[in-house]
Amino acid sequence: MARDFVKIDTASSTATQAGLLRNYIQVLRQAFELGTRVKAVMTHNNDGVNFADIELYFGLPAGKGQFVFDLVNGSTGAMVGTFQNNNCQTITEQVG
Repeated sequence: MARDFVKIDTASSTATQAGLLRNYIQVLRQAFELGTRVKAVMTHNNDGVNFADIELYFGLPAGKGQFVFDLVNGSTGAMVGTFQNNNCQTITEQVG
């Protein structure tokens, strides 16, 4: 297997944006891990038809469980390359 790791050199005096890039990567990693956890909990609380437990446990209005589940599923799927969608953007703009 090829060595494909790209090291960010934060010590270079010209690397004025290196910390910003590193922070972005860390936040994305945290979002991926949290999204994976949320999706796992949601997956175990619906049967593909009834999303009432998701609404209850995640504080969502009645009838919005499947919508939010689909956004979580789609956004984590987009992060691993399973789906090509804008669910990461949609969930941050429409849910909260």
